[in-house]
Formats: sequence, C-alpha cells, structure tokens
Amino acid sequence: MAVTLASYKLRFHDEHVRAVPARDQAGCVFSGPGVDLRAEGARAVLALATPFRAWVEAHEPGAVVRSLSVDLASRRILITLEPDAGARPRVVRIDPPASDVLLRCAVALEAALGSACAAALSKRTKAT
Repeated sequence: MAVTLASYKLRFHDEHVRAVPARDQAGCVFSGPGVDLRAEGARAVLALATPFRAWVEAHEPGAVVRSLSVDLASRRILITLEPDAGARPRVVRIDPPASDVLLRCAVALEAALGSACAAALSKRTKAT
C-alpha cells in the first residue's frame, strides 16, 4: 500500500531522498519525521526523475540539477542547479499551472516514493 505524499526532496548531488507523507497510518495529518532514502533506495527514485531533468535541459541546456523540492499542496517545484565555478547554486521556481505539467509526468516517481514511505513507516510501527 502506497502512502500519499505531502512533499518530497530529491538531492541528486548526494543521492538522498526525503519524503513527508500527508497522513499517517491512522489517517491523521502526518507529524512524524519524514522518510529518508539513501543508497539503492534513493537511486531507484532518482532514476524516475527524468521528466524534471528533461524540463531543465529544455529550458537551461547544459544545466545540471542539484536538487528539487516538491510541495504537493501548493504544487510548487523548486529546482536547484549546480553552480558554475565560484558561483552560488541557482534556484528555479515553478508554480501552477506550469508545474502541473511536470507533476503529471512524475506519477511513477511519486508512486515509487509512496511505496517506499509505506515500507519505512511499517518498519517504524513494528519497532515500537
């Protein structure tokens, strides 16, 4: 069973994914710590981020995505680009309705991330 997400952040530069579910297993607003994926779990999710990377390449040829954050309630996407030598990273903000196109392309990524969150939260419940 997958978890509905509130937000997530994909950090390509250090292969780390953090997701915050919208609700807990009891159906209440999620208030616990988010779910972190690293190593193979993170790489599997990051591999599904092709639509985001393709959008960046189409709008900023040669730019490299460092990280991206998605807030699903506001449908806002923030993409951080790797800086040029000596510069600071740049941030690209995408709001609705432009972000809606990208989010529709992220269905597989969000499903995989929701499933990973469900598995992690299940382990937490069993550990307590």
